[in-house]
Amino acid sequence: MVDVPEWLSSTLAADGAGGNGALPFWIRALVPHATVAGPALVVVLGRDDNTPMRAVPGAVTEQRTVLVVAGASESRTAVLGDLIAADLLAAGIAGVVTDGLIRDSRAVAQLGLPVWARGVTPVASRKDGAGSIGGQVTIGGVVVRDGDLVVADADGVVVWPVEKYDEHLAAAEAKRRQDESRVR
Repeated sequence: MVDVPEWLSSTLAADGAGGNGALPFWIRALVPHATVAGPALVVVLGRDDNTPMRAVPGAVTEQRTVLVVAGASESRTAVLGDLIAADLLAAGIAGVVTDGLIRDSRAVAQLGLPVWARGVTPVASRKDGAGSIGGQVTIGGVVVRDGDLVVADADGVVVWPVEKYDEHLAAAEAKRRQDESRVR
């Protein structure tokens, strides 16, 4: 994974990508002070079924990975709760971005797992075997592949294709410098 500068926020990431890669506003930070930036590991779930989530820890290959969970935009059940959250943290997951819902939200926050989601629910998911880990997903209209850079904070989530990292970073740095010169 590339070295992500500490100054890179979702707003600068969006500016660096010309507004591309920004997930919709309804995928929001459940803990507003949380910030993560790291490589994506993608998961696809079936509606109301979170079967692959138990196997995610075994698929994590590097620390600071951001789990991107798609396919739950119409689910009424939780993608994860506190038990899965603890396993994800132990495996090196830095944060979770999902178009679905989570449960045990206070416990997940206390564990320290930042989550960007559609919302919360008390309803547990089925385990019917639907879904997969790895590859490519579309979440909120944005294509995300394993290894793409995910930047998430209180203002939202932005995804950069890994092959555009240098180009987008240079544009984000130029915008940051421009903004700093206006403040002075």
